[in-house]
Amino acid sequence: MNDVAPAGSREFTYAASGVDIDAGERAVTLMKAAVERTNRPEVVGGLGGFAGLFALDTAKYRKPLLASSTDGVGTKIALARQLDRHDTVGIDLVAMVVDDLVACGAEPLFLQDYVACGKVVPERIAAIVTGIAAGCTQAGAALVGGETAEHGDLMDADEYDLAATAVGVVEADAVLGPERVREGDAVIAMASSGFHSNGYSWCAGW
Repeated sequence: MNDVAPAGSREFTYAASGVDIDAGERAVTLMKAAVERTNRPEVVGGLGGFAGLFALDTAKYRKPLLASSTDGVGTKIALARQLDRHDTVGIDLVAMVVDDLVACGAEPLFLQDYVACGKVVPERIAAIVTGIAAGCTQAGAALVGGETAEHGDLMDADEYDLAATAVGVVEADAVLGPERVREGDAVIAMASSGFHSNGYSWCAGW
């Protein structure tokens, strides 16, 4: 489709609506290797399809339950933007989603991400997704797909937000929950390894 419309006509191109297809394709090229490193044997196909495919080996489980969780990265994006460092915030995104699966005893299997931004800067989008891939590698989950949406009329050029959905599996008789808590159980506290998601709304006023 031409990016230049005839005089007197309305433009119905991606470019006319503020969406840069070429930048999106370059971002995919830059992130491809990092995403492929997250692959598990159950992953079918690769990047580029409309849906991620995952062949669950039901023979490994007695009575499997699928668990799913969706979350965002919280206001840590404010720190990423202030520091202009975007390669670690994706790890926190994965943690926010995968932790909810682990809390019910599920093994994370795969994840899909969603990035909304004011302008697709290929290097920045690739850095974000490379961080998501690093988080998936740590969690043992495959990154089977995602979506990058360019919202030029709604967001500033350097503004973006992240979300993800993950799916895991747990045996029906091994689901964790409050009913399993007993008197005498131990609560273990772990020191934070650094800045993580949420609680940074005040950064906007820096």
